[in-house]
Amino acid sequence: MMYKSFIFYCSPAGTTRHVTNVIEKKLAGYGHQTTVCVLGKEENILSGIMQEIEATQERICLFIGSPVYSSHALPLVMDFIARLPQRRQAYAVPFATWGGATSGLALEEMGKALEERKYALVGAAKIMAVHSLTWELDNPVGAGHPNTEDEHLIENLVTAIERNLQLSEPLKLFHRALSYQPEEVAAEMRKLNLEIARGILPRRVVNEDLCTGCGVCVEKCPVTALTLDPYPVYADHCILCFNCMRWCPEKAIEADLSPIHERVRERAENHNEKPPSAVFIPGKV
Repeated sequence: MMYKSFIFYCSPAGTTRHVTNVIEKKLAGYGHQTTVCVLGKEENILSGIMQEIEATQERICLFIGSPVYSSHALPLVMDFIARLPQRRQAYAVPFATWGGATSGLALEEMGKALEERKYALVGAAKIMAVHSLTWELDNPVGAGHPNTEDEHLIENLVTAIERNLQLSEPLKLFHRALSYQPEEVAAEMRKLNLEIARGILPRRVVNEDLCTGCGVCVEKCPVTALTLDPYPVYADHCILCFNCMRWCPEKAIEADLSPIHERVRERAENHNEKPPSAVFIPGKV
């Protein structure tokens, strides 16, 4: 039975895009021409894709990816899910990349939100990735991930979904299967959010003596939250990815990330989440 596939994702550091590419390539091997949209960057085409989702007569399957920030999926990803059109024969696969501290509640919350929009879950995945704020370190947290083993997990997930969606009544994965964090840990994670992180992460300072107004920071911002006037100005929807600092060719955006490096390593040791990468399919958790 044919179905139309879509992938929506946001990938500040490129690792969620890495997983997206594996998914898209595997789907292509099954004959699917997948529609891909970068959330936060391609809002100009999103409304048309939403109309396509609503109008498509055949089954649809949405793969929706987010990095884990402050134990949650990105707000813009959750907002996107909340705007999805409700329709019949709609299936979804949330996937999250996480940087070694904890995968948090991202999959559970994405899965629940998708169910509330009447999208039946047919799979999910959490994939270890290098932590996006540890690029300055010689040995970043999560170094080397996603790796070949992670890619094989994703390929196997797509294969399982392909087989499942050939059934007249596909098997469903319920979001409760994605509630894998211990309850006391999950309770603490629910208290966290990106706004709290704004008070924890170091303040970025633009060194006007070094800034040339080249615009690389604007280009690298994954959510179009940066403008030049004439120096970088941050909008309220900045997600604190620090891409602006990472990619500035003049090193004109400055911040001391060393306390964050220590916090990330401490959380990684405390949570010691196993397995680091995993897929979830109906009947096998």
